[in-house]
Amino acid sequence: MRFAQRLLDEVPLAVLDTETTGLQPALGHRVIELAILRLEGWEEVGQFDQLINPGRTIPADASRINRIYDEDVAGELSFTEYADQISQLLEGAVVVAHNAAFDAGFIAAEWTLAGRPPLLNPCICTLQLARLQYSFWRNNLGEVARSLGVRTGRTHRAMRDTWVTARVFQRMTRDLRQRGIDTVGDIVHAQGGPIYFPPPPPIDLPSPLDEAVRDRSLVRIRYLDGEGNETERVIEPYYLGTHRGDDYLVAFCQLRNMQRTFRIDRILAAYPV
Repeated sequence: MRFAQRLLDEVPLAVLDTETTGLQPALGHRVIELAILRLEGWEEVGQFDQLINPGRTIPADASRINRIYDEDVAGELSFTEYADQISQLLEGAVVVAHNAAFDAGFIAAEWTLAGRPPLLNPCICTLQLARLQYSFWRNNLGEVARSLGVRTGRTHRAMRDTWVTARVFQRMTRDLRQRGIDTVGDIVHAQGGPIYFPPPPPIDLPSPLDEAVRDRSLVRIRYLDGEGNETERVIEPYYLGTHRGDDYLVAFCQLRNMQRTFRIDRILAAYPV
């Protein structure tokens, strides 16, 4: 890791937070809000704060948490349309997030859908640091912030949480520096090891489904749903994911006229369109 021996004050930081339609990108959940705060020498040099149209409905249980509804994102751009702005803020930076593996997984899925090469930024996780280097009563962002004397606003909106995460991490670095933990490599070790944006999972697909996923071309499939009903439909593949040992294809379904998630082992056949 080329950042390993550098002091945190010497490297750009991209502190970020996502709000999403659910918990698993592999099952078709998407980013609906993204905030990024780029810091250099702990000074803000850029930011991104946008609602994002996920191309799918937002489940009610997600809206109850983040208070983002379908009508809020209906006129917004997609993640892909913001990819250039996001790339500029992430360029050459160490990413910081509370529960970094969660945010990295969602951004990596959106990055694949945008047709971009995998992100290689190392990630620092304030949640992991809280768990391994402190003894807080709870380790959610609000409780960690209060325990460290960091003021918080209403959580579960991306930019508010991003600012809180930045202040929490700055306070943590002061504490850790007193224990001789002051380089990026030291902090990665203190959080339990490296965290990166995950690459697309290696899933072996039959032809012509593999070509459709690679080329993002339409493909006709015969599909067996969970109730044993067989249907034929034309889909536009988005990205692949793996969850609890099963492989999935997230795609736009012309039959349902919306994004759907298909379990690979239930695709009975695929034909070129």
